[in-house]
Amino acid sequence: MLESIKDFVEFLAEDLAQIGATVTPFALAGLLGLYVLWLVIGFLRVSQVGLESDPRPVVRLPPPPEPDAEPDAEPAALPRPRGVPYCRFDGLEYPIGATFCAACERDLLLDCSNCGATIAASEASCWRCGTPTGAAVTAHEA
Repeated sequence: MLESIKDFVEFLAEDLAQIGATVTPFALAGLLGLYVLWLVIGFLRVSQVGLESDPRPVVRLPPPPEPDAEPDAEPAALPRPRGVPYCRFDGLEYPIGATFCAACERDLLLDCSNCGATIAASEASCWRCGTPTGAAVTAHEA
């Protein structure tokens, strides 16, 4: 029994320290590599905004109307053109083909040009009526 305890203590003192000394640099290099990859992908994603030949400027959506004095009245929705990507968080409108907001990096939404359903701007077609959104055509042409 004492021999097994002695072997266990020697394992902890010598072998486990060697294993930790071998694995630690690889783990740190892996974490650093993942962080650098995250930075590169983020930069590439943001740098692809506005590469079309005739870029349209990003337009701020009009502010919502003042709330009515009646507490039961529903607030009016922001007037947005259908089929145009927008960021609900920042209130920015983007050119067709954009899929994420350059300000906050959230995914853009758009209202279907046919039925008005709100869908992600990166979707190829509307989930409700099947109308193409233009995202697949723009990505294919690039």
